[in-house]
Amino acid sequence: MKKQAIMLFISILITGLFSSCTQKTVKTVEEDFTKKYFLSSDTTKGALSVDIHVEIPVAYADKMVLNSIRKAIINNLFGEEFVPHANDSVVQLFTTMLETDYKANNEPLVNELDTASSYSFNNEHTLEGFSLLSDKHIYSYGIDRYIYMGGAHGLNNRNYFNFDLKTGKLITENDLFIDGFNVELSELIKKRIIEESKNVKGAETDPILNLEDTDYWTDSIKANGNFYITDESINYIFNPYEIAPYYMGLTEVTLPFNRLSNLFKPDNIIAYLVEKQKKK
Repeated sequence: MKKQAIMLFISILITGLFSSCTQKTVKTVEEDFTKKYFLSSDTTKGALSVDIHVEIPVAYADKMVLNSIRKAIINNLFGEEFVPHANDSVVQLFTTMLETDYKANNEPLVNELDTASSYSFNNEHTLEGFSLLSDKHIYSYGIDRYIYMGGAHGLNNRNYFNFDLKTGKLITENDLFIDGFNVELSELIKKRIIEESKNVKGAETDPILNLEDTDYWTDSIKANGNFYITDESINYIFNPYEIAPYYMGLTEVTLPFNRLSNLFKPDNIIAYLVEKQKKK
């Protein structure tokens, strides 16, 4: 009996140790890179400024799920051709590609310039990849990219990805909302743009009353699949030129769970977050 008790204790101990070592949420590593690539020995002719700060998923209990998430993130950060490369080399390989393309596209133009010309071919590529909600059920990730290739201005784009940690697949609007959700959800997004305009600093005395009186392209305002999940809301992002002119920048819209209650599918993947929010 004593021997059996000892063996049982050892078995419990090993099980506990194994469980504590299992990665129950997605673990990431950070990769940072900052460098300026000059177009020629004459530094006044222009440079490519690269600034990259990204998190890359490296561990999770289910390796197939991890691989699926990593593949999607690497593909959207750098491109499909970088998926097979090791995490500690992918950023360097990507920046080398940026440098090669920058020089190939601009060196011929520099050579055509008059020696007295003061024109500079300055480019920028800034990239951030960051974790958002991360628990035992969902992993959300954001990508913020700014590219300037000459001209009046650069372009900033932000995109979000929400993963089901049971399957590694992206969570879509069809996973969350009932059939035919589009019209009602689009109208709610428009209402929230008006409501949230009252909270914008400087807009207290002149909030939006009617979108038709603004520069928003109202017919373009609809659910676009670009959202991230928090523990109390679903937040949509609209990039420049998507629903408004460039000068209006990014538009973010917060949809609290209680405003979406009649649109949610029963027992959808974020139902546990909705219930938790109700109890607060």
